[in-house]
Amino acid sequence: MNLRQLYYFRTIAELEHYTRAAEKLFVSQSSLSHAIQELESELNVKFFEKKGRNVELTKYGQLFLPYVQKSLATLEAGIDKLSDYINPNTGTVVMAGFPSLAQFAPDIIVRYVSETNRVDVRLQFNQEPTYKRLREQLLAGDVDLIFATEVNDPQVASAYIGEHPVVLLVSQDHRLARYDTVDLKELDGEDFIAFDPNCQLRDETDQIFGELGIHVNITTETAQDLIMSGLVASNHGVAILPYPLGGAPYHTKIVSISNFLPPRKLYMSWNKEQYLPPAAEYFRDFVVRSGDVFNQFIQKLDHGQF
Repeated sequence: MNLRQLYYFRTIAELEHYTRAAEKLFVSQSSLSHAIQELESELNVKFFEKKGRNVELTKYGQLFLPYVQKSLATLEAGIDKLSDYINPNTGTVVMAGFPSLAQFAPDIIVRYVSETNRVDVRLQFNQEPTYKRLREQLLAGDVDLIFATEVNDPQVASAYIGEHPVVLLVSQDHRLARYDTVDLKELDGEDFIAFDPNCQLRDETDQIFGELGIHVNITTETAQDLIMSGLVASNHGVAILPYPLGGAPYHTKIVSISNFLPPRKLYMSWNKEQYLPPAAEYFRDFVVRSGDVFNQFIQKLDHGQF
């Protein structure tokens, strides 16, 4: 049994005529008859019987037809879905990035659609709190593109998109809220909301605290920027996190850090050894051509262009 035979069977059942079925299928009537005979012989049944100049289904054909229709309909739906997915004008681009990039994602998506007019492309952006999880998803082929720090892996290619400054976030009621810039030594003994140990920024803050001899009281660990901001606003502690792109969250103040704390270098990365759908290739190439799109976004924020 093969797909060709099932398509032939369905068409004859619908038209109840071999000649018209052959014309619709663009095959000779003899080829059509031979294919059905092979199918009947394989299954040891008779599917059609003559009725004047037409044919009609036997009871065996009537029993078999719904299963053939359902199977072919499922297959055709899968083919349509696949064709839609790989179409550069209507396909899907699956992306993921840090939660701290949540405000950047809509900007680059809207910019892509407006500058390329690919209005029917579906663009998905999922948030993953840790670099480890983003890297795993990219290598597994679960996403097409990620926006994160650089992935050091021979399978992965990356394009630089900009730098995300790291800042101190304090409650408006906190003693440090009266400053615009502080030395991290001011945090010695402070209640501190830290990133989860699986987050890259946790390693960086632990390292600089160790270098400066700073001891903080870690009250909470989280991988989510929003949770961190809420706890800061509730006077649960202070936090070091990527600059909030939406501005200072409610009842908080963003304070610059005078110590040298390298900004996070951000990249768009893709898996060179995984199939990249055309829609994702077009989006990737657009970002590469556009250059440091994250820095451009930051500049728009600074100039109040939103």
